[in-house]
Amino acid sequence: MKVRKRDGSLQDFDIDKVKLTLERVSDELNRPFTGSDLRILTKAIEEGVFKTGNEVIDSSEIHKIVVNELEKYDFVEIAKAYDNFK
Repeated sequence: MKVRKRDGSLQDFDIDKVKLTLERVSDELNRPFTGSDLRILTKAIEEGVFKTGNEVIDSSEIHKIVVNELEKYDFVEIAKAYDNFK
């Protein structure tokens, strides 16, 4: 699957990039994820992305999926910070 970035360029979807951003945001809030939390979240996010069935997905759509999964797992404060992270 390819990701269309804001500048229009395409790159391969990489869940590790999402994971790294989640770690940075949670660390900045002084609320680091446990390894278990990260595994559950990244799996749910990856499933959400592939469930769209698209060959190309906009980065903004991935962003929405991440925020929704964070809220679903009750990481509301981190979801708000992630939503503002660009």
